[in-house]
Amino acid sequence: MGQAESSTEDYDKQQQQHQQKQLIPGLPDEIAMDCLVRVPHQFHSNMKLVCRSWRTLITHPSFYKERRRSGTAEQMVCLIQPLPIPIPSPPQNETESSKKTPSPPQYGLSIYNASHQTWHRIMGPNANTGHIPMFCQCVPLPAFGKLMLLGGWDPKSLEPVTDVYVLDFIGGFKWKRAASMSAARSFFACGVVGDSMVYVAGGHDNQKNALQSAEVYDVNADEWRVLPPMAEERDECQGLTWEGDSRFWVLSGYSTEAQGLFRSDAECYDPKTGSWSIIEGVWPFPNVSARGLTTTITISNQNQLWCFLGGQQFKQSRDNNEILWNVLKSVQLPDDINVTSLCVTAIGQGQNQCCINNHPQQQQRIFVMSSSGGRGVLSSSNCGECECEGKGAYMLEREIKSKGGSIYKWNHVHTPVAFASFPYSASYIFI
Repeated sequence: MGQAESSTEDYDKQQQQHQQKQLIPGLPDEIAMDCLVRVPHQFHSNMKLVCRSWRTLITHPSFYKERRRSGTAEQMVCLIQPLPIPIPSPPQNETESSKKTPSPPQYGLSIYNASHQTWHRIMGPNANTGHIPMFCQCVPLPAFGKLMLLGGWDPKSLEPVTDVYVLDFIGGFKWKRAASMSAARSFFACGVVGDSMVYVAGGHDNQKNALQSAEVYDVNADEWRVLPPMAEERDECQGLTWEGDSRFWVLSGYSTEAQGLFRSDAECYDPKTGSWSIIEGVWPFPNVSARGLTTTITISNQNQLWCFLGGQQFKQSRDNNEILWNVLKSVQLPDDINVTSLCVTAIGQGQNQCCINNHPQQQQRIFVMSSSGGRGVLSSSNCGECECEGKGAYMLEREIKSKGGSIYKWNHVHTPVAFASFPYSASYIFI
């Protein structure tokens, strides 16, 4: 009798240990994994608290590879935006009113979940305020499930900074400080080449002098390396990269002595030769900045530059230094898009492209957001979840027909008032 009871207890312990090792007790791990990858990313931080096995799973990159493979990964548009202005309490007297001076806008990181059509804001790396540098650039690191914030202005001193922060999306949201750039700069060109090389070039210093300097960051080593300077000063320039191309492009910009007169050329850095080359006649719009108006995409192994200039145009480049830029097609922008202030980013490019049942989705999209005329105003009865302040956000979708060819259409993106302010920088990550 005693032996039977002992055997039963041993069996129960074995079963309990087995269940504790299972992701979901009573379910095969294969089925449990199929359930867990469907949980929206916003709940991943909470999932880590359930048990040790879930924490191990959620914090491992393989979990997010499985989400992409199964078609449950989410498309996130990351936006650097001014925070909404709270309605101040009315001054009690004229003296109190006269003492108040307008403060510079505070910036935050907003995320539009294009898969679930939801908006939320991420507290910044500053532990005291949760803010991020003004006018900082955001660059995605899709191979690592991370987002980088680079440069910009200190929100108190209004001076350019060398700061670099990394937001890790794996297992929730986690900030860390990365190695600083060698030079403080703002309004510069930047872009990621391959999986782990982030380039920055141009912009201006704290005296508003346009810069020629450039540097590159190695994500794996957490180190910056200074590059040879560009041939020209380029403030308010645009960085461009393409899938499968190891070069970094700096489009347009202007010199210190010619502020507001945008150059028609571009410079291209080739890491194979370690040198820059100038490409003429790329940006024939001397009164228009390329910043925010351009994005790069790859369609059928063809690298293209899309420009949003009232009539949206995408252009083709040939893979050599004899670059030809041809307008291939135009798609009219929505009437309520403000073409004087745009921010665009492509969705679903390269290794970020969504796959369902191992087949790529036959759809390419570009997120476009314009200024709605303000930063938004919040009160106790206006919690950022009300009607749109404007119709400044759209998704341009290119759908490939089953019999060949494609069609383009604009879909309005509902934007709560707390997220309706103009984004300074935008990027995309698939997680």
